[in-house]
Amino acid sequence: MTNIEYVVVSDFHLGAENSLLTNLVKDSYQTDNSKPSPVMEHLVKCLRDVFAKNPQVKKPKLVLNGDLMELAFTTENQAGMAFQRFVELTMPENEADWMFDPEFVIIPGNHDHNLWETARYGNFIEELEKMKPHEFIKPSIHITKMFNPVKINCQFLTGLLRMYPHLRAKGAMVTTAYPALAQLNNATDKCLIISHGHFIESMYSFISILDKMIFPERVEPTILSDLEQENFAWIDFFWSTLGRSGTPGNDLSLMYDKMQNPEEVSKMIENFCTSVANHEKNFILRYLEKNILEEVVQFLIEKAIALEKNQNGVLTPDTQLGLKKYLEVFIKNQLDFELNGAIPTKVSFLFGHTHKPFEQDIEFSEYEGMVKVFNSGGWVVDTLEPMPFHGGSVLLVDESLDTVALQMYKEGKYKPSLEVSGFNQHMDYNALYDWLNKALDFDAEPWTEFGRVTEKEVKLRYKYLAELMQKN
Repeated sequence: MTNIEYVVVSDFHLGAENSLLTNLVKDSYQTDNSKPSPVMEHLVKCLRDVFAKNPQVKKPKLVLNGDLMELAFTTENQAGMAFQRFVELTMPENEADWMFDPEFVIIPGNHDHNLWETARYGNFIEELEKMKPHEFIKPSIHITKMFNPVKINCQFLTGLLRMYPHLRAKGAMVTTAYPALAQLNNATDKCLIISHGHFIESMYSFISILDKMIFPERVEPTILSDLEQENFAWIDFFWSTLGRSGTPGNDLSLMYDKMQNPEEVSKMIENFCTSVANHEKNFILRYLEKNILEEVVQFLIEKAIALEKNQNGVLTPDTQLGLKKYLEVFIKNQLDFELNGAIPTKVSFLFGHTHKPFEQDIEFSEYEGMVKVFNSGGWVVDTLEPMPFHGGSVLLVDESLDTVALQMYKEGKYKPSLEVSGFNQHMDYNALYDWLNKALDFDAEPWTEFGRVTEKEVKLRYKYLAELMQKN
């Protein structure tokens, strides 16, 4: 038997109506976050089955690898209440029933990037309060170290945890790392890297790209701190706060849903461009302005529709190139800086963001061997029709930093399974996989009921998304 050190999950999108982990009012797409969703309840039961068969003194660390909350299209209170339901199921009053160590870690993604902004600004204020007048004030940080980062409190999530007296008494908190967290094994020949992964898509480095287009002499960023500093405001505004801006924010969410239907997209573009151009009195100029606007807006919307999670297949060619650049340039440079160039021979990279779980050994330049890549998928239904590559996994990591994907579902496949990485999956001995494979029976409860419930809830989300698209 081997101990589970980390449980890594991503893309819960708590609070969003298309999240399987957000509870809905019966026969409605309206959310009711006073209760846990059926899928959340059965997911926790399955994880409890894993831990019950692997009793260990030390509770595993829960790593929330981005997009825990849907802060782009849901209000903080709704997302917060959905998170509390997860806390109640996993960290009840009886400490013996706790599933995780009371100190969680969050690595914010694009949809909850605002958690990082508030955390880093809170850290900046704390540092100011320690200073004396006339001391030099250092600029606020934009990233944390990957290895042994300074503990930066995520005030919002910690506040939600500490609303429960039994968790407050034990000093429960959520610390923040961004955009990546890493761990070495004792022999320092193996390294685990966890990152949400939004920077693998060029949309999230748009400001850097735009700057280079306008000022060709600009040097593109090659380190994580520069990449984040140049793009943080864009990510935070468009992907983590704009959708909470009252009625316009609600309409932005509606626009996002309508992107599944080309006819609805055409209507929205027509309405917008006509409204903007109507101020022009000259008919010819008005006609030209409208048509030029339509071309520009169409281009931007097509870029949004082309985001990875809207495509079938494991990764599109563009995103494969983005992943390659992220590992070979940004992560590699950060490793060199923190480890003085001594990169371990065995590297695993765990990410989310795409909503498409997979496990694969991938060759990257600058790394000695194949990198074991795991994607934890997501828990939202993004489309009207089944997407066979979409689904959700829980990534389990043992004390040797070996990883096993507990693949809970894919759309159309609702029987959980155990997966390990790519070409060497039947060659490399993985003690955690060996133990889990013997201990878990996916043809028994609670696993079979999880599959039944999840299939039902996924089909409901297809139906409700179709209804939302008809909304004006």
